[in-house]
Amino acid sequence: MLSGVPQGSILGPLLYTIYAADIPQSNKTIISTFADDTVIFTTHPYPTIASANLQDHLHSIENWTRKWRLKINENKSKHITFTLRRGQCPPVYINQTVVPQAETIKYFGLHFDKRLTWKNHIATKRKQLEHKTLEISWLIGKHSPLSLENKLLIYKAVLKPVWTYGIELWGCATKSNIAVI
Repeated sequence: MLSGVPQGSILGPLLYTIYAADIPQSNKTIISTFADDTVIFTTHPYPTIASANLQDHLHSIENWTRKWRLKINENKSKHITFTLRRGQCPPVYINQTVVPQAETIKYFGLHFDKRLTWKNHIATKRKQLEHKTLEISWLIGKHSPLSLENKLLIYKAVLKPVWTYGIELWGCATKSNIAVI
C-alpha cells in the first residue's frame, strides 16, 4: 500500500483496529488479534475436519485481505497442532502457499509446544534469567555495596518479571520442567 502510519506510532494500533474491525469470523474457529498479529484456533477430535475448518476461515480471510489490499506475510505464518496423538493435521494454505507445521511457536513471549509441556518456554526463560543475572551481578553479587533491601528491589524489578511472565499458563508444567527455573 502507498499509505499507512509510522511503525510504533500512537495512533497505529487504534487505526489498525478500526481498519480490521470487519475481519471475517467463523462459528467453527476462534480468531484472536493483537495489533497486526492474528491467531486462528480451531478444535475437533478429527484432524481432517479441524484442518478443513481452519482452511475455510483462511479462504474468507484471503478474500477479505484482497478486498482491503492487505498483504499476509506467509513467511511469518505457522501452523501448530496441540495434541498428545501422533501425526499432524493435514496442511493448510494461505494464497496457495503451504503454512509450515511447527513443533513450537512463540506468541506474546510464551513458547507453546505441540504437547503443551512448556519445556521449551522454561528453557528459554532459564537462559534469559542467566543472561540478566550476569548483566546485573555487579549490583546484586556478594561484593556489591548495596543493601539487601536494594538488591531485593532490583531482583523484583529485573529478574522476577522474566520467570513469572505467563506463569498462569506454564505453571502447570511438570515438576521436572519447573525445577529448571
